[in-house]
Amino acid sequence: MELKKTLNLLDIFCIATGAMISSELFILPGIVHAKAGPAIIISYLIAGILSLTGMLSIAEMTTAMPKAGGDCFTIIRSLGPGIGTVAGLFSWFSLAMKSAFALIGISIFISPLININIHIISITFCIIFIAVNLIGVKEAGTLQIIIVFGLLALMALYIVRGLPQVRYDFIIPFAPKGILAIFTAD
Repeated sequence: MELKKTLNLLDIFCIATGAMISSELFILPGIVHAKAGPAIIISYLIAGILSLTGMLSIAEMTTAMPKAGGDCFTIIRSLGPGIGTVAGLFSWFSLAMKSAFALIGISIFISPLININIHIISITFCIIFIAVNLIGVKEAGTLQIIIVFGLLALMALYIVRGLPQVRYDFIIPFAPKGILAIFTAD
């Protein structure tokens, strides 16, 4: 049996960024703002700089050894199967947590519209996403494209409607909980 590639660049991009956009841009800023206040900007800047080293290392390794499995393959080849197994488990765990975070985010946004418990909404969407993935990877990619473009449209609407409402007096005090909160909110 010969396997064929059915996902294109847009499918892969949307699958990789879908959960990040939904959870990290719609849910996480509220949590971080509660800890750091308007200094959230500095918290995100610090987190981005710290993440840059890992991101560049993974990009360098996977381009040096472009095989299926990405970072896990590279780690197995460079550090051995034991470390590769641990890295694979960590990668799986982070994706599972990101997916759970995205499901909670979807549920929080939908619950005021339909007045159902967020746990039921989360489980329902989890079952729907599992069913789509069982139907086929191409269908999952298509659904992810729709979701990502919907999220991008929501972000554009948020920016267009929100910019005229910006009030600079909301950023004073800039770090209401002190400098330590900026570093612990990362």
